[in-house]
Amino acid sequence: MFGFAKKRLKTQNNMSNKNKNTYFGLSTPLGRSATATIRLSGWESKKTLEKLTAGKLDNPKHRTSYVVDIYNKNNTLIDNVIILYFKGPNSYTGDDLVEIHSHGNPIIIEQICETLLNLGLRPAEAGEFTRAAYLNNKIDLVQAESILSLINSNTIDGVNLSLNSVSGSLSIKTLEMRKEIIEALGLAEYELDISETDTHKQTIKVIKKRINRALLDTTKLISTAKSARINTLGASVVIYGKPNVGKSTLFNTLLNYERSIVTDTAGTTRDTVDVASTIGRHSVVLVDTAGIRKTEDIAEKLGVERTQEKINEADISIQVVTGAPSTKAANPNNITVLNKTDLLEKNEINNVRKNKNVICVSAKNKTGIPSLLKQINKKLDSKSQCKIETQITSTRQKQRLKNIQKELEKVLRNKETNLEIIAHHLTCAIKEFDSLLGKTSTDDVLDSVFSSFCVGK
Repeated sequence: MFGFAKKRLKTQNNMSNKNKNTYFGLSTPLGRSATATIRLSGWESKKTLEKLTAGKLDNPKHRTSYVVDIYNKNNTLIDNVIILYFKGPNSYTGDDLVEIHSHGNPIIIEQICETLLNLGLRPAEAGEFTRAAYLNNKIDLVQAESILSLINSNTIDGVNLSLNSVSGSLSIKTLEMRKEIIEALGLAEYELDISETDTHKQTIKVIKKRINRALLDTTKLISTAKSARINTLGASVVIYGKPNVGKSTLFNTLLNYERSIVTDTAGTTRDTVDVASTIGRHSVVLVDTAGIRKTEDIAEKLGVERTQEKINEADISIQVVTGAPSTKAANPNNITVLNKTDLLEKNEINNVRKNKNVICVSAKNKTGIPSLLKQINKKLDSKSQCKIETQITSTRQKQRLKNIQKELEKVLRNKETNLEIIAHHLTCAIKEFDSLLGKTSTDDVLDSVFSSFCVGK
């Protein structure tokens, strides 16, 4: 981390209230590069430009780029840069915002940041630019999470999905669902106000139709969570089996390099080893695990427990065996691999190949691996496909929708006829919608969401 970060606390204590909300952050990765981008946002941004450029840029135009020299507090040249100015509220954050595009030498970046500190600006917190956009009603919380998903997506499908949500498609859908529930609540409250019990039955029927429509939409959105996660973050592919069946060798073979230690001693792998990789067009996290067996060794026992946890969480689990495979009904997420076929007779291999649910490989000699990769890719194709265009992009969204689903189901499942109880569940569902969109989110929720962003976003 740059030296300027060490001065953060001192600077924050000394800065005046006047410019405490003007902050800056590096928006490009650390290290050497052709260019680097430093953002600053807040009402002192424009004035800071004038000081940085020694008065040469005192009245920049909105959305206009300038090639200028910038200087430190001693009037020494730092760099020749491109500067873009965005006047609030027509900016990403909704406040005045400046982008400084400098050369990507870390020394230059350090000097710029030191100068900004000396001018009284403070380093941005993680996700502060996007948080400002949310607080200034430029985006809602769903769109903010979709921006993070867009940054972190590992596949083209994940990028497209996230872009769709950033543009507001998921927000529009949830607002439509919320409107359906608000209208249902309005009917319930009107009926309670007029107190005509003879019309309650018909009103409840209309309300439940609206609830059912909203519930169907909620259930559909929840169903997109798995495919969206696979497309954005990648799929978990876990390799498991008994000790010494060649799990680590297969793991290394799939990665094309020696990542896990391989020995003839059973129980070499005591913990899980996770490595990001690519299979076909899919991003995956390959997981090597401890061999499953009964043991009194405390470390190995913990490793076996962790293996089972990983299997339960896996999108695809690869069971590695060296003997006759189990004939029990296969888990749809499971692929059975007969390893060490280089040690088997030809007739033994032919007998196993009659079982279409088993793939024969020699991880050591790298035979049969293309067939295994093809099968993994086929399963991932199936899991990542989703016919629903609008999809959720975070665990928080899924939880909020599940809470909504729970409230709506209580009305329908219980065949509720009490309008006051129905109104209560509808009110709870609306609160969950508001939390989903960020209308009533607590600071703790916001901190959790935006802390996952980089400092310059």
